[in-house]
Parts: sequence; structure tokens; C-alpha cells
Amino acid sequence: MKSLETLQTDRVTFSPSRAISDGWNLVSRHMGYYILGGVVAVLIGMAAGIIPFAGAILNSLIISPCFAASAVFISWQISKGIAWTDFGDIFKGFNFVGPMFVSTIIQAIVSGALIVLCFYNYIPQLKDFFELTQSTDVYNNKAAIEALARQFFNTETLLLFVLLMLALMLLSIIWAFKNHFIVIYNLKGWEAMEMSRKITTHNIIPLLGLFFMLGIIIIISALPCGIGLLFSVPLSITAVYSAFAQITECDVTEIDHEMFDFVQDEQA
Repeated sequence: MKSLETLQTDRVTFSPSRAISDGWNLVSRHMGYYILGGVVAVLIGMAAGIIPFAGAILNSLIISPCFAASAVFISWQISKGIAWTDFGDIFKGFNFVGPMFVSTIIQAIVSGALIVLCFYNYIPQLKDFFELTQSTDVYNNKAAIEALARQFFNTETLLLFVLLMLALMLLSIIWAFKNHFIVIYNLKGWEAMEMSRKITTHNIIPLLGLFFMLGIIIIISALPCGIGLLFSVPLSITAVYSAFAQITECDVTEIDHEMFDFVQDEQA
């Protein structure tokens, strides 16, 4: 595994097609566990969501990120030849709850700031739209609601929306490996985000290609009643891990150099 110092100067890239291929090899070894783990994570998130307001925040900032960290840990272990025999490993990510929470909330704040910045001039209209739609007399307010809605469907708002989507996609790319640095390199939240930014800035094109291919796979897999998502979502997780592993060599088994030298001396 490369050191953090090496990664900051190393400009090694990765192969998107190999990432998907290697990702499938990882998933196929323990497909049943990956599917069951995903179902358990969703059910726990849904159970937390029952709690009014706080449940959604808890799921978004802690539960889902920690399960994502668990997926990184499990994929890392499998890539090193360690079989997934303990299903309880799906909770390993909660060991990193602190840095996962920090990195998630930072990304949420930045994303929220971008949204506000893009639609700042429309805040009064959005406020009026919200009040009208939440009113008990929605039917009588139908004309006013339609008039406000038409104000948003124009060239300017469409352009702003496209720019916002591109900005949010760029954020997702530059911080694509933050979870991996938290779990594998044991970094703090912001440190992991900075390391992710440093190694993704010269991998923008390969990451765009990888996310595009994974997006197509997820869309196609969702068509037959969403059943294919049970396979495509784990594949997406392991494919991104594979991209990280190609760059950092975190899946390379450590060699005991002292023992190797001793064996060489014995053979001599």
C-alpha cells in the first residue's frame, strides 16, 4: 500500500473497465452476503426514518455513511484474499462514525450552499410556492401555484439547474475516495476529503467514465422492477473500491522483507 506522501506526488491513474471487472469479481465471491447486507442496511435506515425529522437526519448523516464505510472495509478485506465469513462485518463502519459524520456533513453543507447560491434570487418565489402548497386551501390557490410554477420553467432556471448538477457531480468525483481514506488509511474526516481531492483531480476523466458506465448499468438493472439493483449497487461499490485500489495498491499483501532476506540468505 502506497504511503500518503507517495500518493500526494504520484499521478497514477486507473482503468474504468478493469474497475468494473475487478468489482464484479469481488462481489461474485460473496454475492449472497452483499445482497443481504444491503437489505439489512435499507431496513435499518427505514426503521430510523420512522422517527419524525430526527430519523431522516440520523440516517443521512450517520447510518447510511457508516454502512458505506462497512462496504469499503469488506471489499478491502476480500481484495486481500480474506473471505467474508462474519456477516457482522456490515457494522464495522460504525467504528468510523466520527470521521464519517464529519465528512458527510461537510459535503452536505457545501452541496447545500451551492444550491442556495444557484437559486438565491428565487428564494421569495420558492417560499410563496411552499406556503401555497402547504395551505389547507390548495384547490383555491391552484391558479397562483401554476403561475409561480411557470416562473421556474424558463431558459435561465434550466441553465442554472444544469450548472448545479455539474457542480454536484464534480463534488461527488473529487470526494469519491473519502470513505476509503477514512477506513483504509484511518484518516480524519477533512484529511480524508483532502487526500481524495488530491488524487482525483488528475483522475477526473477516468472517474467520469467509470460513473457513466455504472450509471448505465444501474439504470438498466432498475428496469425489471428494480430487482437488478440488488446486484448493480454492490457492483458500483466494489468498482469504485477497485479504482481506489489500482491507484493506492491497498490490496497488495504486505511482504515481510526481513523474512524474505533471511530466506534468500539461506538459499545462498
